Formats: sequence, structure tokens, C-alpha cells
Amino acid sequence: MVRTSRGNRSEPDGDTESDTGPTADRGATQDPTLDVWWQLSRLSGYVSQILERKLMRSHGIGLTDFIALSTIRRAAPKALQMQELADEMGVNQSTLSRVATRLERSELVERGHSEHDRRCIVIRLTDAGHRELAHYTETFSRELHTAFEMAALSPALSPLLTRILPER
Repeated sequence: MVRTSRGNRSEPDGDTESDTGPTADRGATQDPTLDVWWQLSRLSGYVSQILERKLMRSHGIGLTDFIALSTIRRAAPKALQMQELADEMGVNQSTLSRVATRLERSELVERGHSEHDRRCIVIRLTDAGHRELAHYTETFSRELHTAFEMAALSPALSPLLTRILPER
């Protein structure tokens, strides 16, 4: 059972005490595309809750911060423009600014001006950021596999996992 940031509890099948979307008890809609979207949304929410909790407990870092660090690492050796990072993460500039400030205070990233266009702000991992991200990634990977295994036990989510995950 998972406790969400709002205090709701959710089971691996995505059911919560709040009314946040279709649950296994409500059945499928008449639109298969909508059904897949709901399943993806529920799976994403379920897995994100688990990852957020474990990263915070183990490392004191949130899932959004981890995603930012991972996205910056994937762009290496090139530094990412802040706008590129926001676009990659699907967040707005305000959210990214808060994330970057937290990561910069923790000395995991550094921001500076682009060598090619001084008007652009770029962000890159520090040496400490590379080292710490390796630890975060171990935890993330382990917990992601566990979350998928738990979600596979859910009658509501297992058909989706069967469709999207490669056979092991």
C-alpha cells in the first residue's frame, strides 16, 4: 500500500480513497484509446509514488530532481539550455527554476551562460552530481523493477504491462 503526498492510500491496481479516475471496479469505457490512457495514467501515478518515496527516503532527493539530473546526464558532454531541459521534462520555466536552484544549492549542477549565445543559460552536472546520480540511479532502477513487478499483480494494470514491457 502506498501513501500519496495527499495522504491517500493506493493499492497496486491504482485504486485510491479519493475519486481520481476509473478503478478496476468501474470497468472499461467504450473507447479503447481512453482505456489505455487511463491505464497509463494509473500506472505512471502508482510507479511515480513509489519512486518518489524511495528516492526521498534513501537519498533526500525527489523524483523531479532525479529526472532533471538524468536528463542533463543524457545530454552530456553538451550542456543543456534551461529551455531545452524544461521541454525534455515537460515542465514550465518556473518549476525548472526551482528544481535547478535546489540542485545547484546541493552542488549537483551548475548553471552558466552558453558559450555560443551569452543570452542563454545552460545547466550541467558537477563532478559531485555525476557521482551522486550513479547512486540515485541504482535505487531508481531497483525500485522501478519492483514497482513494475507489483503492478503486474494488479488485474487492472497487468494487461497494460504485458503490452508495453518486453518479455523477460
